Amino acid sequence: MSHAQQHVLSSAIVLALLVVLGIHIFLFPMYTSTPPVHHTKISAYEQALCRTTLKNNIRIPTSEWRNNPCPKYGIVSVVQGGRLGNQIWEYASVWATARRTGLEPFMPRCILKTLEEHFENLSIPPLSYIGRCTMDVNQIVNSLGQWNSTEQNIIIPRHAAYWSLILVWLDDIRREFTFKPSLKIYAERVLKRVAEKFNLVSPIYVSVHVRRTDYVDYLWQKLKTRPAPVSYYLSAMDYFADKYSNVVFIVTSDNIAWCKYNLHSKRHKMSFISDNNGKGPGKDLAVLSVCNHSIIDYGTYGSFGAILAAGETVVYNVTAYFSTLIADVLPNWRIMN
Repeated sequence: MSHAQQHVLSSAIVLALLVVLGIHIFLFPMYTSTPPVHHTKISAYEQALCRTTLKNNIRIPTSEWRNNPCPKYGIVSVVQGGRLGNQIWEYASVWATARRTGLEPFMPRCILKTLEEHFENLSIPPLSYIGRCTMDVNQIVNSLGQWNSTEQNIIIPRHAAYWSLILVWLDDIRREFTFKPSLKIYAERVLKRVAEKFNLVSPIYVSVHVRRTDYVDYLWQKLKTRPAPVSYYLSAMDYFADKYSNVVFIVTSDNIAWCKYNLHSKRHKMSFISDNNGKGPGKDLAVLSVCNHSIIDYGTYGSFGAILAAGETVVYNVTAYFSTLIADVLPNWRIMN
């Protein structure tokens, strides 16, 4: 080999080594590097899940957190949104997602505070139990469909209602939401007074939940549909009155004045039980849960009341809305126009 050829070969080898080195230094990290770990303390992260400011001066008993180890894998939690009905479904969505994945569920204190006013012995602990632990915010997904690793945390968005997952364990979810004794007693007294009012022995109680107020605008803005007409509620009452004897209708609403003004029928026995100021959602929900059957229109609150009652349910037909989708699955739910 001539001197010139040796020089060319040496130059080629050097150039090849430089190319390989360049690939390893500049190109290879693009495919092999992991995103920077960004850990945050869970006690601080919890505030981001709540609409209201959490009180940092609330003393949590040492026994509630000192012996509680940090989760080995990811957790399931949720962002607070909406009123009582929304927050019940948010809790149930966390409960069902944790059961499906095996991840540990924890709830923001702001949601538990709302629910514990009405229910006892809820099984999901607050995030404050692991507040001293940290979370990698790069390992957060917001749905079961995105989850593909036990290292990931599932933080469910506000207003979520994972109904198809929840319906798998209906009996268990009913046991999870056990009303406080005072609300149970209240609901039983309401039904007893209604039976005495109409002089009925062992009546069939059918709840009627009418969702109004802000939902009227929501239906039009999101679904381009009008609220259920008066004829829907009366037709649903006709259905139950034709099917059962001694039926009495228990009417609840976030606008009970609208109901008293619009729902009239000489055929049906009705009792309007909601507070005029709409300040008793827990009491109304307890009454819905002890009725035999249910008439609902739409919304998370009425839908969950019907699920707790576990009887036959008539639901207003809103195309592709979650309450009508539930009716397509549960055999004792019936869609009515």
